[in-house]
Amino acid sequence: MSADTKQGCRSWLETAFSIAAAAALHAAVWAAWLAAPVDREPAETPPQLLEVSLVAAQPEASPEPPQPQVQQPPPKPEPKPEKPAPKKPDKPKPKPKPKPVARPTPAPEPSETPTPSAPATVPTASTQGKPAAPAPAPFVEASYKAPGLNNPPTRYPRVALERRWEGKVTLRVQVMPNGSAGEIKIEGSSGHEILDDATVDQVKNWRFIPARRGDRAVVSWVIVPIEYKLKR
Repeated sequence: MSADTKQGCRSWLETAFSIAAAAALHAAVWAAWLAAPVDREPAETPPQLLEVSLVAAQPEASPEPPQPQVQQPPPKPEPKPEKPAPKKPDKPKPKPKPKPVARPTPAPEPSETPTPSAPATVPTASTQGKPAAPAPAPFVEASYKAPGLNNPPTRYPRVALERRWEGKVTLRVQVMPNGSAGEIKIEGSSGHEILDDATVDQVKNWRFIPARRGDRAVVSWVIVPIEYKLKR
């Protein structure tokens, strides 16, 4: 026999032996199951333990002692209304005293000698009517705000502008009959001499409407306020 044939026979024998062993094992298991008793007693259950705990009984609440009742005091009796005091009688008013009656004085008897009469005043030339004094002529004050004057506005001094000075200068200007400025006085200072002097120098060249008394121009004074204020 060749080697391949021997190898095939050996494989077949091993397979047949394995099948026979498996069948024998199944037969033994089947026989053991059939041999076991049918009615089996139930397994005994172990006894169970019950835990019991004792609870102390709560003491009964003792009844509260009765509270003493407080007796309320009896109501006070209402006070009796007091009797009104008797009114005192009014004192009698004193009677007015009678006014004394003035007795007429007797007229003096005319004397036999006549009294001399006062001499009559004779109008003289000095007491004769004089012409009444004429009424004073109406007075019109001087002005610096008339539209026809065309006065230039005051200029801010350069130094004051650089230093940002502000203030108000009040001048008292003497207005001459021809409308020019005469003496100038500083009534109120701005606090900066540069602003005060610059204002005086500029107002000197202004023109004014002079004051008038009736139809005649007269010298007068006028107040001129100038304010220096920077734009914000």
